[in-house]
Parts: sequence; structure tokens; C-alpha cells
Amino acid sequence: MVIQRDTIHTAKEAASLDLVSNGRAVLGVGAGWKREEMRNHGTDPRTRGALLDEQLRAIREIWTKEQAEFHGKHVNFDPIYAWPKPVQPTLPIYIGGEGEAAQRRVVELGDGWMPSASRQPTDLAETIKSLRDRAGRHIPVTLFGVSDLGVDLDAYEAAGVERVLFFLPTQPRSESLQTLDTFAARITR
Repeated sequence: MVIQRDTIHTAKEAASLDLVSNGRAVLGVGAGWKREEMRNHGTDPRTRGALLDEQLRAIREIWTKEQAEFHGKHVNFDPIYAWPKPVQPTLPIYIGGEGEAAQRRVVELGDGWMPSASRQPTDLAETIKSLRDRAGRHIPVTLFGVSDLGVDLDAYEAAGVERVLFFLPTQPRSESLQTLDTFAARITR
């Protein structure tokens, strides 16, 4: 969770991942929901959204500027040099979350949206259209946490979802491999 991590380290780690993946990395972020964990990691749950907004702006500065600096209320650093830079001009940032604050963040700061798999395709279609209209641009959508292999992927695609992330439960190795085989068979249909 970005709000529980150092902004500069997060930017450098994500850029490193982009480098070793040859430009295939995507950074998924959200404001979080587990308040006890946030407090334990030094984040005030009441200001986590404002913190995340500043972190995203600062991370983009680090990725795109030879010498980056940022001075906000929650994120503040003097000029720094940070490498590596992403292979991509900037890693796509996908914003997770369901509420109005998350949707505003998608429009203003995100490159894509990651709604929960608990959303129905018809409901998602309306929200996706609204987000794209508000942003005045195409917003890619990745459905996060699909655990039902019987889910109607065609309905989600028709709603505007472009990618689906399946939930892989914690299991022994042999069961995990079997689950992955089931996922592979499902998506090749």
C-alpha cells in the first residue's frame, strides 16, 4: 500500500520493476481500508487520500524529471536525482477503489481504474462511461480480484473491462499450480 511506504523508494522500486520487465509494469494503488494497519505504519487514516494524491504527483515528478523535487503538505523533499527511470515514459498508474474519491483520483491522477470484482457488469458499464466522459479520454479498466471462475467475462468485456486479475488464494504449491492451470484453461476458452 503506497500510503504506508516511502514515496521516493516506491518510485525507484516501481521504475526498477519497469526496467527488468522491459516496460511492462503497471503500478496499482489505492487509499486503503484497514485503518488499524495504517495507524501502525504511521499513516493517519483521515488524511490518507490527500497523502496518496501527493505521493502520485511526487512519484511522477521522480519518474519524469532529471532532478525532481516536491513540496506538499504530506510529501516534501528537496531536489533529488533518482534512478532508474522507467522504460516507459511513465508507468501507468491504475487507481483502485469504488467511491467518489477514488473516481476523482482516476480522472485527475490515474491512467486506469481497478474496480473490485464484486461489481456487476451493468453497474460497471455506467461507471466506466461516466469516468471516461468526465476525463475526456479513454480510461483502461482492470477488474481486480476475480475468484469465481464461472464469471461472465464477455459481459465484463462488453461493459468496458479490458483486463481481469484473478484472485489466487494462499494454498500449498501443488494446489496453487492446479488453480493456475484452471485459470489458464478458463482464459483460453
